[in-house]
Amino acid sequence: MIVSQARRLELFFIAALAAAVLTVGCGGGKDSDQGDSSSGSDRETSSQLSPGDLGIELDTTLETAYYPVEGTTTETIFSHIEHNGPTDGEGKRGSGLTSVVWGYEWQGGPEVGACGIRSMTIKAEMVVTLPQHANPDSLPAGIRGDWDAYAQSVAVHEQTHVDIYEDGADSIRERMLAIGSKRTCDELEAEIKLVWDEEQASINARQAEFHQLEFDRLAQQRAPIAAQIDANRVEINRLEGEIRTLDGVVVALRNELDSLSAELDGVDDQIKAVNESNESSQDKQAKLVVLVQQRNALQARHNSAVDEHNAALAQREPLVTQRDQLINETNQLVDEFNWTR
Repeated sequence: MIVSQARRLELFFIAALAAAVLTVGCGGGKDSDQGDSSSGSDRETSSQLSPGDLGIELDTTLETAYYPVEGTTTETIFSHIEHNGPTDGEGKRGSGLTSVVWGYEWQGGPEVGACGIRSMTIKAEMVVTLPQHANPDSLPAGIRGDWDAYAQSVAVHEQTHVDIYEDGADSIRERMLAIGSKRTCDELEAEIKLVWDEEQASINARQAEFHQLEFDRLAQQRAPIAAQIDANRVEINRLEGEIRTLDGVVVALRNELDSLSAELDGVDDQIKAVNESNESSQDKQAKLVVLVQQRNALQARHNSAVDEHNAALAQREPLVTQRDQLINETNQLVDEFNWTR
């Protein structure tokens, strides 16, 4: 008898478990849905076949495939992954993917008053799909370090899925060994199916638990970064508010200075006209006294406005410097947040 199970998928980054479909059939040959879980051609394959007691064997294969990632900035790299990364059975994309096709083949036969497993092969065909940058030498030094660490973290994540599947295969074998003989082959078949279904459910639960632990771990790592980003943005907004206020003061003072300069020019023109007139010295003197007083008052107002204008610029400069430093720091934190996946 052959029992096979359609591909299960484990994603990293946009992670979800695909629903398992169990099909049961009798006869020779393996009935399974392989699917296509990767792109690229750089592959490594390993397998193990472990002889077991009572003819119960494990047949596991592991293939590693890679898909190309493009981009030279944090934003472009993750944009490429989010649009081109591998997909699970529900169409959700991730940075990495572990797929598995489960199945088992067994033969049983009647003994004296009983039916037992004569031979069984438990199969798990695993494919791990990992990101590989298309041109790592094009990456800036800082981004290259972030990429290498990130790609390694994806590989470690997917290896954990592989470990869970391999541990699950061992557990299935141990439980199959413990079944022993049943009164009839129908009872034996029912027990084998029960063990299989329970172990598959246990494996799925472990994968889901791992994803939840990863989600919680990453959320804990990201939380202080996100909090600092939020705090920086609040401070940036406050600084920009002060800068906008000072910009308004500077504009108003410049307008005032322009107006005062125009008035000073007008008074200077009047003084010149009086000096060039044919009036008597006494009349000229009287008019000039008034005009000079008027000009002195305008000049005092102009000088005061210049001082206020320069003071506003002096107050604005460190605020702009502080804002720009916070923007740079926040951009670095955003990059750190994005690489923490």
